[in-house]
Amino acid sequence: MITVLKITLAALAAVSPLAAWAEQYAVERSLQITSSPDAAWNLIGDFCDIDDWHPAVSTCELKVIDGALHRILATTDGAKLVEKRVASEPGHSYTYRITDSPLPVEKYTATLSITRGDSSTITWSGRFSSDDPQSEALIAGIYETGLAAIRDQLSQ
Repeated sequence: MITVLKITLAALAAVSPLAAWAEQYAVERSLQITSSPDAAWNLIGDFCDIDDWHPAVSTCELKVIDGALHRILATTDGAKLVEKRVASEPGHSYTYRITDSPLPVEKYTATLSITRGDSSTITWSGRFSSDDPQSEALIAGIYETGLAAIRDQLSQ
């Protein structure tokens, strides 16, 4: 019994330095809007309109892959991302997952939504894992840049 325990502990000790445990992150940024929620949703609600409002996205192409809607994004610096829409509430939100990207993230899922009320709010939130300690700030910067561009376009 002790020999089996020693072997098991030795095997775990040998494997554990090789295992990379990614940190889990949750990022959320919000924007209060004074324009109508419908006007905001008209700007951001189509899954592939991100190239109309996010300054880092130059093109968006929709494709159905394995029966699911995907958007293929090209950024202004030439990077390519593939994102799969996994849920949608018309006029309210959509949720997507990154399936291919140069970003240092794994298991990335995000939601872009509008909360309607006396004071409507656009919220962009995401969860992901990463071994890169800068990834949280990187994703927050993407959200902040996008929300600032939405604010600017809605105030025109």
